[in-house]
Order: sequence, then structure tokens, then C-alpha cells
Amino acid sequence: MASVSIVLLTRERPEVLAQALDSVAKQTHLEVELVLVRDGGQPLSDAAVERIEALEFPTQRIEHDGPAEGIALSRNRGVEAARADAVAFLDDDDLWEPRHVGRLAAALDRDTKLDVIYTDAWILHAESGQRRTLARDFDFKVFGRDGFIPPSAMLARRDAFGRFGLFDPQLTYSEDWDWLLRVARGQGIIERLPGASVTVRIHAGGASSLHPDRLPERRRCLEILAKRHRLSPIQPKTFWEVAEALCPDGNVSTP
Repeated sequence: MASVSIVLLTRERPEVLAQALDSVAKQTHLEVELVLVRDGGQPLSDAAVERIEALEFPTQRIEHDGPAEGIALSRNRGVEAARADAVAFLDDDDLWEPRHVGRLAAALDRDTKLDVIYTDAWILHAESGQRRTLARDFDFKVFGRDGFIPPSAMLARRDAFGRFGLFDPQLTYSEDWDWLLRVARGQGIIERLPGASVTVRIHAGGASSLHPDRLPERRRCLEILAKRHRLSPIQPKTFWEVAEALCPDGNVSTP
């Protein structure tokens, strides 16, 4: 079965990082390694280092000191360090179910033509505690309007980054959406694996939140995205709004 490098991004969020590392530790897939990338900020806590060193599989730590370099460069550092057949991404504020990586790796094994496979996702609105499910088969026309594949839900073959390039550091937001559009436009194959196995948390401190201070930069990135891929103008949304737009029927629950 395909081996998997887990690229976990973090910066100064020790509480959620601990939860993310716990969900990594619970993965049932046997052939994994962890590549943790810290993008500036304070060094990892002793507790985080202990958690990483206690994992029962190989690990790498890539720690950048100084000002943050951005999500795209951090993801690229993780991809370049990855040694496995495929790369899974996990942001530190997201969580995986124990079989998440194994399900995706098995799907890659079943279809050797796939470049990217992704699961459905639960989108958790942290303030209200409400949850929506984001579940959509890949459709380029729809995907050009609403990016509905959270990075923490996808697994990509490592050689796909050689064919379609790495993430674009020019984009401080939506670098994952841009990359997937490049894969699709380059005749890469992207498919959905039905069934949710990742929780994506939407909160005020998240990189994708619609905080007024971040909106101008988000709009700049979306303008680049639309021009680059010949798309209609794109409105800023989080995955919460995307799930509301694409999967509206009876799609809100409160734990």
C-alpha cells in the first residue's frame, strides 16, 4: 500500500497542535512519516517535542525562525522533505479520524491513474458549535466557483508536484485551490472518496477566516486566481459558506 508523508503546518498554537498530533498518532495506516513544519513564531514547546518523539513512525521537524514565510512556502518545504509515495496535509487546527490516511492510501492503490484523492469533511463552526458536511464529487465547473476541497481532506501523489509544480508563494491565501486547479487543467485526475474523516474548524484565528483585516489580501489572491484560470470573479468564503452553498439540504447539526 502507498506510503504517506503527513505534512503538518503549525505556528504558535500549542493547544490545537497537541490535538492534531494526537489525531496523527491514532492513524491506523502503517506506512507513514510525519513532516512537521513550524513557520516562525516561538519554538515548539517541550510537550510538543515529546509528543512528536513518542510517535511510532519516522518524523522530521522543519523549524523556521523569524517572521512567517506563509502557508505556500511551508507546504513546499514539507513536500520537498517528504520521502513517501504520497503526501497528506494537516493544518494544526484540523483533526483526522483514525482511518483517514489509510482510506485515502487504499484509494490510490485501487486506481493508479489518480493524482489526488479527497474525502468529505465536517466543517465545524467553532463559535456556535454547529457542523456542516462538505461532500461534493469533483466537477471542474463547480470547483472554479467554490473551492470545496480542504487541504486537510486530500492526499496527493508525491510525483504530482513534479508534474504540476509546487504551491505558489505569491498566493498568501488559496494556494491549495490554485494548485488543484493547475492539476485539473493539466489533465490530472482528482476524485472524491465518499465519507467524512476530517474535521475542519472555522474560527476567528484561522487563516481562512473572513476577518476584515484579512479581506483585502484574500481578495487580491482571488483576483490572481480568477485571472490565472480564466474564472468569473470569486467572492471570499470559508468552507462553512461553501458547504452552505453546495450542500444545503438538512446540513446543519449541533453536537
